[in-house]
Amino acid sequence: MKNNYQLKNKTRFSTHSIFSKLIGKKNKILDIGCNDGYLKDISDKSNNFYGIDYSLESLEIAKNKYKSVIQKNLNNLDDLTLPWENSFDVIIFGDILEHLLYPEKILNFYINNYLKKDGIVIISLPNVANFMIRINLLFGKFKYTDSGILDRTHLHLYTFKSALELIKKNTNLEVEEVYGGSTYLGFLIYLFPFLKGLFATNIIYVCRKK
Repeated sequence: MKNNYQLKNKTRFSTHSIFSKLIGKKNKILDIGCNDGYLKDISDKSNNFYGIDYSLESLEIAKNKYKSVIQKNLNNLDDLTLPWENSFDVIIFGDILEHLLYPEKILNFYINNYLKKDGIVIISLPNVANFMIRINLLFGKFKYTDSGILDRTHLHLYTFKSALELIKKNTNLEVEEVYGGSTYLGFLIYLFPFLKGLFATNIIYVCRKK
């Protein structure tokens, strides 16, 4: 099966570049929706990664990079428990929640059961308010694609506001930092942060337990 999601680390402001900085060093990391394990490739070598994904093809690649990986269908709420007794310094939900039936339940389960008391949560979601989506809507176009913001497998669409509501209304997390990821226009967001709602392709929240 073709993997439509590959590493995008072309510029310092891409979502994956931002992730690599936020992950830090010497951390134990749970990567939920780990894909091929590319976060290991771009993070500090002192980090230990554990991964969850549904694709066996991706896990075959990720297992050569991560300390351990496991297949999970995150829409099966009766089978979310992990085989590892570890608690994690960082839990990453990288462009996975929009694919799930109950994103708030997945957030809460892994945060409440596997996040260290002083650990951080990194959440990335596609930004449906991106200017290209707005322009297409202006001309009456709303076409699903094989990947990206309008991936046909997305069950939920988010803006910075609705993503924040997902976190605030459904979890015991407190947002500490907000970023807008964009491979090509990220420099504009860096210079003019108020434009992130328009130019970001990805919404990134860094959170801790209250």
